[in-house]
Amino acid sequence: MTMRKLTAFIIILFLVFKVSIAQNMGEIEVNRDFTATLNFSDDVLLTMTGNNPQIGIENDIPKYKYYGIFQSGAAVIVRGNDPNAPKTSITVKLITGKIWYGVLKYGDNAKIYYDFSEQDTKSEKIQVKQLKDSLEVEVGKARLAERLNFLMNRSQEYYDLAVAANKMTFQVTNIMNDDKNTYLKIAIINDTGSDYEIDNIIFKYVEGKKKGFKKGDARIEERLNPAIEPNNESKIIKGYSTGVLGYVIPLFTVGSQGSLFIQIIEKNGTRNPLIEIEAKTMLKVNKL
Repeated sequence: MTMRKLTAFIIILFLVFKVSIAQNMGEIEVNRDFTATLNFSDDVLLTMTGNNPQIGIENDIPKYKYYGIFQSGAAVIVRGNDPNAPKTSITVKLITGKIWYGVLKYGDNAKIYYDFSEQDTKSEKIQVKQLKDSLEVEVGKARLAERLNFLMNRSQEYYDLAVAANKMTFQVTNIMNDDKNTYLKIAIINDTGSDYEIDNIIFKYVEGKKKGFKKGDARIEERLNPAIEPNNESKIIKGYSTGVLGYVIPLFTVGSQGSLFIQIIEKNGTRNPLIEIEAKTMLKVNKL
């Protein structure tokens, strides 16, 4: 999905979300002596109940068997008409599209005022913030994917960042940076007749003169979690074929004595090559 399409999708999703917020009022208990006034943040468009048959009209106002319902402006007033009234649902839709739902019951509760106006505002703000946070994550991922796709379509730039073993070649062919991330294109050339399936790829920044992954080999080691990595299907390189994989990892910030180590772990196998890319290369890669 391009950034333009993603932006359009976000706008539509946000508008749909804004008019589809549904919130729970809980139980509303009423009787003949105590009505309940339900107050909302916006005018009420529609009030519906479940098991509450209409039995007539009086002064142009519908009369109901179990629960009397009257709405005006941003308020709905409910009265219990029958001690034998069953519990039933109540749904209130506001002119803004927001929906409140709950349960009506006949009982002795003397609570006569339910104010949902402030709860409505707070809940909406929380949900809108959650949506915005989620959308920011999606926009960020889309931006990374777009930049990684740009890298994946570039011609090979590096030929010496490679390890060959057992008729297979593992090489990093392209590297680019933005302000926060390092983008990598990795090619695996399988000249054997069997499939090579990747279980995991370990990325690690190591700062110090010594090399390797063994404990105590280096002064400072930082294991990296890729922000974007290929799907599982892409991690199977068929016999006599070449697989190309793209990864996004945190920006290389190690000093001039450091290196990026990439170890490819074979699933159910022992072909686990280790590629080292020294700082002299990492500190000179092109920027996106």
